[in-house]
Amino acid sequence: MKRFKLLLVVLIVTFVGIPHSTYAQSALKASSPPILKINQYYILFTYPTSPYVDQNNRLLVPLRSLSDLLGAKVAYDAGTKKATIDLDGHQLILTLNSKDALVDQQVKHMDTVPVQKQNSLFVPLKVMIDYLAVNGTYHADTKVIELNDSKYMKNTPHLTEETQDRAKLDEDQNAFSITSYQVNVGKTNQKGIWTGSFTYQAKNITGHTIAQGKEDVHSVVLLANGNTQVEVYNYMREKHKAVSAEESITKTQNLIGNADLAYIIVKPYAVK
Repeated sequence: MKRFKLLLVVLIVTFVGIPHSTYAQSALKASSPPILKINQYYILFTYPTSPYVDQNNRLLVPLRSLSDLLGAKVAYDAGTKKATIDLDGHQLILTLNSKDALVDQQVKHMDTVPVQKQNSLFVPLKVMIDYLAVNGTYHADTKVIELNDSKYMKNTPHLTEETQDRAKLDEDQNAFSITSYQVNVGKTNQKGIWTGSFTYQAKNITGHTIAQGKEDVHSVVLLANGNTQVEVYNYMREKHKAVSAEESITKTQNLIGNADLAYIIVKPYAVK
């Protein structure tokens, strides 16, 4: 919690003092839709890049993120090119570039394949919904893929815990819908530092005007070394303007890091 106290004082967050990871951050760009939402959190980035839609119109997510976001146990055998995913008493085995899936020792067929991207395996989220009882819904009107279960996001406390300035706030945690976003990260320089930014649009879905000072849509950024960057609510609260019903707002956040970008999530809150 000392980290959060510091944020309230300095107001500007940078990542210094901890060596960067062994993998230099590559320049990247990611955008939406569709958008992945888990419980009340919008997932804009998962290392090494944001979830994306493949040529078969299926959302692919990094294998490693399934552990953090859904609580699955995952493993990848580079020799056999097989990924094993264990979740809620079920086991799923996928093979790179293969439509065959082994679900609790039974062969199933998918309509797309796991692929390797930036040295990471990406797997179709639909197979998790179809065969591992992941509670998921696709909203065609908003192009949001929504996963809901109290067990999800339990392995990411740095992303989900609130700063002290929000600890006593009574908030509507689904006041906004994230409708689009874009992430831009530059290459790591010789000092091990990279910079970038991300922008997202959020639509007021409460059905009423959110009064001045009550809008609290904010982001949390996590680096591979555990450092975080968060937005502080009490800092210049007058910047939180009134937002009419169905009105959209746009927010841009600068990024700087000395370790790989691991996650970006947005919390679509409003203070009651």
